[in-house]
Amino acid sequence: MLKYELEPNDENLKETIEKNFLERNSKLVILSKLLANVKENLTISVDGKWGSGKTFFIKQFKYLVDHIEDYKDDRIINVTNKQSFKKLHETNLVVYYNAWENDMHTNPLESLIYNILNEYPKMKNQMVNFKDFKKLFKSFCRDFLYSVSGELFDINNFDQINSFDDLAKSITTIEEKKTAFNKLVDEILEDKQRLILIIDELDRCKPTFAVEMLEIIKHFYTNDKITIIVSTNNSELSNTIKNYYGNDFDGYGYLNKFYDFIISLDIKDVKGYLQKQFNFCNKSWLYHDMSYLVMKYFDFSLRECNRFITLYNMLKAYIETEDYFDKELYHINTCIFMPIVLALKIKDINKYNLFISKKGEKIIIDFLDKEIIGTDYQRWLGKLFKYENEEDFKKRILDTYYENFNTEYSYDKFPLFEAISLLGTKIIIDNKGDTDND
Repeated sequence: MLKYELEPNDENLKETIEKNFLERNSKLVILSKLLANVKENLTISVDGKWGSGKTFFIKQFKYLVDHIEDYKDDRIINVTNKQSFKKLHETNLVVYYNAWENDMHTNPLESLIYNILNEYPKMKNQMVNFKDFKKLFKSFCRDFLYSVSGELFDINNFDQINSFDDLAKSITTIEEKKTAFNKLVDEILEDKQRLILIIDELDRCKPTFAVEMLEIIKHFYTNDKITIIVSTNNSELSNTIKNYYGNDFDGYGYLNKFYDFIISLDIKDVKGYLQKQFNFCNKSWLYHDMSYLVMKYFDFSLRECNRFITLYNMLKAYIETEDYFDKELYHINTCIFMPIVLALKIKDINKYNLFISKKGEKIIIDFLDKEIIGTDYQRWLGKLFKYENEEDFKKRILDTYYENFNTEYSYDKFPLFEAISLLGTKIIIDNKGDTDND
């Protein structure tokens, strides 16, 4: 099955920047100009809902910093804006850290040190596991870490360290850890160079790890050579903090203490994204237009849009065909019911179950009122359905809904449940003839 979830690999990052699918290149430029002129410690939040493309955005940023010289076409990034990326490339080491992928480590500080060293040019691609890390850490850091304090490391027992936890225990006090970390940063960075540390997916971590990571940021990352970008859903992260400290705790206020700037990633033009990325809704075609309206009605994130396109293409043979006698019935099913079924399968499985059990009247009416009634779509569909009056239009759709959402098969009826079964739903008929699913 062809999936439409874009992987943030170099090829896709390059293409999405060149085509500017989400029209976020301007925000990438703003971020680059902000960071190119920073001379002190700074913490920036890239905030967005789940599925809004935060990871893609910050990886686009890192890609531009690393590959700005490859962009010869000034129509993509103009000459003036390229200068800020070039400056960042020359004066910054950019480290990407996925907190969610690392929250199995019980100590965020040592996990971060591992990732920073792994991006250090002299060590990049050399570390595969903790054993490799310890070998490099010992040879590279031992002398200057020990010089910070004679009590900082038990040098004689260094070879007994077998995990990040062991490493944490070998550094005795908070202040010594802080000093050691800053020494490490100073040693890694060249003269006049800075570190941009991107911490991604913090909102998806275990509460203990997420809170400890924030505390690490507050206490350890105060070096003026460091800029931190926290890419997260601040609403969800504030709930995590609130749950950790108690319901009366102000999670959002807690977060605001960390951030100097917040860059919000909203989704301004989902239809434009679908057109550019998937050639979907790219022409006046009711199947696509109505699908877009359903995605708009359910306030889909980019990730949910991608999933919708994947499911739509699974059922494409059912939706985009006209091998049925009753064209009116066919269009009601393919333009109204099928897009709603796909959306509910992604958005809310409980409402999905209600909908396919003939208990979705409120959803249908609300969708029609908000997205169809009073628009050209009502006029176009009304002609197809032969009911242009608003009241008759709604009644015809509801009557069709109750009539068709059963498992009784007829050769001239749209095979609704045959199509739905491809989504992984097993339809069960009870003794009363009603439908259910499991």
